[in-house]
Amino acid sequence: MQPLTKTFEQQSKLAGFCRTGEYEMLENVNVKNVPHYRRLVFNVVEDMLQTAYPLTFELLGEKEWPNVTKEFFAGHACASPQVWYMPKEFLEYLSKQKGHPLIEKYSFLLDLLWFEWLEVEMYMMEDISVGNYSLKGTIQNDLLVINPEIHLQHFHYPVHLKNAKEICEDDKGDYFLSLHRDPDNGEIIFTSLSPALLRCLELLAETPMNIDVLANIICSELNIDHTNDIDKMLQSFIQNALDTKLILGYKQ
Repeated sequence: MQPLTKTFEQQSKLAGFCRTGEYEMLENVNVKNVPHYRRLVFNVVEDMLQTAYPLTFELLGEKEWPNVTKEFFAGHACASPQVWYMPKEFLEYLSKQKGHPLIEKYSFLLDLLWFEWLEVEMYMMEDISVGNYSLKGTIQNDLLVINPEIHLQHFHYPVHLKNAKEICEDDKGDYFLSLHRDPDNGEIIFTSLSPALLRCLELLAETPMNIDVLANIICSELNIDHTNDIDKMLQSFIQNALDTKLILGYKQ
């Protein structure tokens, strides 16, 4: 086992140098070539992060972005064997850095990173079996079947509504969003929600139901009258959800 142990030791030293730039003597290696390994490996990491977080990259610009990605590369030992998952560890790393200058400067940064990561995670998620449903039916009479490949999210900043460079502390509040995957092409579709519409999707995720039952539950929970205006609003939302395949169809 000695040769394997020696090889692992050499590999660990090279990996450490690639991350930190601190060189430990490596056997049978041309020292002049070693910096190229670090540059190439970091380029892969930086490209993965930039691909996963284009909005954050645009926000931080040519100075702050390289600084924080190099900080992450040097200070965090990635644990996942899946390369595509590495950007999630970047988010987790920053989430644990209490008082980090970038989070102090951009109070919405973690929301923005999470928003961008969710698109990656939704795209890469395993397929979920839907079961039987029909495209034939009516919103008024039939039970609605929600797309199971959905994620409901609450943000404190409008990272899905405004350019990140325009978000300020006055924007802080409660923002609700759904993400779902189109079953035909894998596209991730975002839908901004009111609290009432968020609740509708939560109810449909529990069991198929028709629009009248949905409206009655929502009005009861909000302690408001069930009016024609509410029915029209809900019908419009459900029709749009059917068009975007947030709702797939009707229970058979």
